[in-house]
Amino acid sequence: MSSSVLSILLISAVANSGLVDAFAPTPRSSPLSSSRVLSMGIIDDLKLIFSEEGKQNKAKYVARERAEQEAAQREILERRRNPEKMEDYEQKVNNNRAKLQEDKEVWGFQGKVEEGYDPITDWQRLKDEGKITVGSQLERDPSSSRLGSEGLVDIRTDELLPYIDQGYVDESADIMGGFMNLFGGKKEKGKEEDEKSAN
Repeated sequence: MSSSVLSILLISAVANSGLVDAFAPTPRSSPLSSSRVLSMGIIDDLKLIFSEEGKQNKAKYVARERAEQEAAQREILERRRNPEKMEDYEQKVNNNRAKLQEDKEVWGFQGKVEEGYDPITDWQRLKDEGKITVGSQLERDPSSSRLGSEGLVDIRTDELLPYIDQGYVDESADIMGGFMNLFGGKKEKGKEEDEKSAN
């Protein structure tokens, strides 16, 4: 048999075995295209944004935002015309400000600097009195819990610790100071003391 006959037999055997289907395009009626849509990332997002459905969703969102802003504006104008409503509003604002100031004053011990003073004593006392809450006592957002996490909190919990305003600062970590030392802009303390003692 010649090589051309062998190649024809080989091609026909492969075609009949079904291996060629792997390279053929999938027909439109396949379960993939009819039952679900594959998301391919940003291209699909852009298609959704600029589709009719996306344009309708954007129009609804803009209309809802506009209605909320107009309602807030009407409330402001009504308050300006009615002195009683303005007085109530100012009272609420002042109460909120006073409450925020009280909350801020409770944490004043964090910045207290005295010889022998340890902020942990006041922190523990205020925690026991229920005046402050710490990270483990804060309510967590259940929608943000993932892979064993209890969820996130709405505030920075490191600001609720006793030593937030105190700490060690590494003087050698000053990048600009190190750069200036490279060009002789700053002398080391030991060399300065040696020069003073020599004079």
